[in-house]
Amino acid sequence: MNDEEWTWELSSNTQNDLGSLSTAEQERILDKLDEIVTSPWRNPPDYGEPLQNSPYKKIRIGEFRLSVSFHGNDKRLVVARIKRRGGAYTADDD
Repeated sequence: MNDEEWTWELSSNTQNDLGSLSTAEQERILDKLDEIVTSPWRNPPDYGEPLQNSPYKKIRIGEFRLSVSFHGNDKRLVVARIKRRGGAYTADDD
């Protein structure tokens, strides 16, 4: 991985999404985000999968789908939304 550490952050919408989940679900998602930005084996953008008709990528964590963007210049993973699987995203989700 690169010398500089990646970080992750939650948008205001995502903070609301996360707040509506159980403590165990929140911990699972936050632990996975920590794992993604500290992995010695893969760069964070490698975890993202294309998200159809959207500028975002998706990261799957169990039954959840995170809509994310990767900002390589300042090494930030920004989580735009957290939704349960199944029709979770639209292109205008910010």
